[in-house]
Amino acid sequence: MNNVNLIGRLTADPELTAPKGNPVCRYRLAVDRVGADGADFINIVTFGSRGENDAKWLTKGRLVAITGRLHHNTWTDTDGNNRERLEVIGATCQYLDSPKTANAEKPGEEAF
Repeated sequence: MNNVNLIGRLTADPELTAPKGNPVCRYRLAVDRVGADGADFINIVTFGSRGENDAKWLTKGRLVAITGRLHHNTWTDTDGNNRERLEVIGATCQYLDSPKTANAEKPGEEAF
């Protein structure tokens, strides 16, 4: 079984591309380590309407819960070096906080 569940915060705004017309959204989560200091930084990829929604509603610092599968990608770069990347292909994304806006009435208060 290949199933991954993560809760973390986005380290930057998502990047949406559409190679061959198919939306692809990429972002990175900082996931706190249980029982230790620090965090792990996990690459997330979502496709189609899921990716479009993530790109529209997620911003740096948002707290999300991701369910997906682990994917190991290998390729040869333009210099002939073998490269690899481990990422999570996101199936669902639950937004665990509200987006912050510039229209908040008081510091720390969020407007909807």
